[in-house]
Amino acid sequence: MTLVCRSRERGEPALADVRQAGAATGADVRLELADLSLQADVRTLADRLAARFRAIDILVNNAGVWLHRREITSEGFEVTFATNHLGHFLLTHRLLAPLAAGRGRIVNVSSEAHRNGDLRRAALEPIVRGDAWKGGFQAYGDTKLANALFTFESVRRWGARGITANAMHPGVLRTRIWRKNRSALGLLLHAARGLMAKPEVGGRAVMRLVADPARDAVTGRYFKVEDEVAATAQAYDADLARELWDRSLEWTGVTRSEGANGPGQPQ
Repeated sequence: MTLVCRSRERGEPALADVRQAGAATGADVRLELADLSLQADVRTLADRLAARFRAIDILVNNAGVWLHRREITSEGFEVTFATNHLGHFLLTHRLLAPLAAGRGRIVNVSSEAHRNGDLRRAALEPIVRGDAWKGGFQAYGDTKLANALFTFESVRRWGARGITANAMHPGVLRTRIWRKNRSALGLLLHAARGLMAKPEVGGRAVMRLVADPARDAVTGRYFKVEDEVAATAQAYDADLARELWDRSLEWTGVTRSEGANGPGQPQ
């Protein structure tokens, strides 16, 4: 098992907790450091993971930010979109071969905020570059919608290889995602953290998706915590999903052959 964190300061305590919880199993649990908003970091991370694991059983794409102001990465992408969608898209593609070997389960952590997303409100390029910025909540909703679109399109493209993918809302949890959002809504949510569910609630929901034998063949679904529900209509827009996929290939530098088959696989 590998945990991926942006900082060692936050990653080491999480690593210690997981190692303690799994001590009886003798599991080999490791920590990798990477900033998923930066594609250079994602490529380095993916190369290390692919070298370590010939087969991957589970991939949980969970990195997420919600900002109150427009920020652009050194690679030219709006930070929310770079972290919440492009980083996951690139990492998953770079790990496609070991995921196929392990008949892996992918869980993309989306959010009920995807219902506020609208990737038809402008062309995708200005949304991803931050030129169509409409505030942090809109940016967050757009990226959570992108998570759902990516999930459903990956099932269409990779399902025949034995890979399953589902999107889920883990609940409104007492996490640190609110800490950098200084908008009125962000401050309100941060103040209300004590009323929110503990992160363990979301963790259990994720674990059921990746470890419950009854859900081995469940794929292409959206879950609100542990209940399957319908996503917003735009999440099922196959034309939009294909457009987002193709543009994401361009933005991340993944070739179309990799997009269909994974690195090193024939078209």
